[in-house]
Amino acid sequence: MAVSRRLSIVFLLFYVCVIIYLLLYLFVPDFQDAINNSRQKLAYITEGTNYFWALFISLIICLLGSASIGFPVPFPFILFFFSNSIITEFGHSGLILIFGLGIAGGLGAALGELTSFLLGRGAQKMASISESKTLENVQGFGRLVLEHPKSMYLYIFIAAALPIPDDPLWIALGMSKEKINFFKCLLFGWIGKNFTTLFYVFLPILINLGISASEVELNDVSSVITEALMLIATLTIMFFILAFDWNKFIDKRSKIKAKER
Repeated sequence: MAVSRRLSIVFLLFYVCVIIYLLLYLFVPDFQDAINNSRQKLAYITEGTNYFWALFISLIICLLGSASIGFPVPFPFILFFFSNSIITEFGHSGLILIFGLGIAGGLGAALGELTSFLLGRGAQKMASISESKTLENVQGFGRLVLEHPKSMYLYIFIAAALPIPDDPLWIALGMSKEKINFFKCLLFGWIGKNFTTLFYVFLPILINLGISASEVELNDVSSVITEALMLIATLTIMFFILAFDWNKFIDKRSKIKAKER
């Protein structure tokens, strides 16, 4: 495994915190009421002229979500709440407002990757004098992308478009000794991030359609459980990217290609 024991413990603590949060919400009425009340107060931000604050908060929370490396900021849940509030108040006539939330969030998420890129620039020097397995592994993840420079921007778009943590990719780009056009990377990242954020803001509509078809009632409990599962999935994917030995994988694939030639 390419991650240190200390980092593994950090991820384990994240998992434990999510589970404890779920248990408290499901079995402690006072805690559940407090969470439900906070969710209702959050929904007021999308009403009337407050919508512009919702746009600003969407941009900032997504920026922080992308800029916070290794710590999952729950920006998908904020987008989900804002969108759900708009649907409750305006119905499907609020689609344009929902679309605006997604675009603002996508821009914030793309700008947040600047932190990862700059961290990679700093880590480039650190990796040359350090024996950190994690740093070496992140470099290997970058090799997987950079060895196909013509497809690099496509990879950036795909990584940004999928709801997975792509911080290791941007760190790897920053650590690369190759000349990187950051602004072009940012453009493709923004286009991809829009897919992710638009998915989250339109998710309540998809859920409502599914509920209408299955005749199952959507309530706060099911929403909180769904959010917790999304957070666990995000942590799992992030841990896999950091733990997978990309250097070993690339070296092995290179040897296979060499034999085929």
